[in-house]
Amino acid sequence: MSTRKVSLTLPEELLARAEKAVATGRARSVSAYIAAAAGSGETRTTVDEVIARWRAEHGEPSAEQRAAAEARARALFDRADTRLRGDGAA
Repeated sequence: MSTRKVSLTLPEELLARAEKAVATGRARSVSAYIAAAAGSGETRTTVDEVIARWRAEHGEPSAEQRAAAEARARALFDRADTRLRGDGAA
């Protein structure tokens, strides 16, 4: 995929989140972070947010349900982190 340099205006909190992802090694650059987010059409959600939403809808999960949900969520986050570290953005 070819790339092209553009200028964006971002909310401060989004830029801070992208910079933190770079600083902690979850993204290789701010551009990679933004490209992955734009490409997926989603914003990052934490595991805690996913679990809180599930609890609000379904009540307290059993130990088995919680383990299964956490495993699925972690797999999704691992795939997203792989995309953020991968090729496709400068």
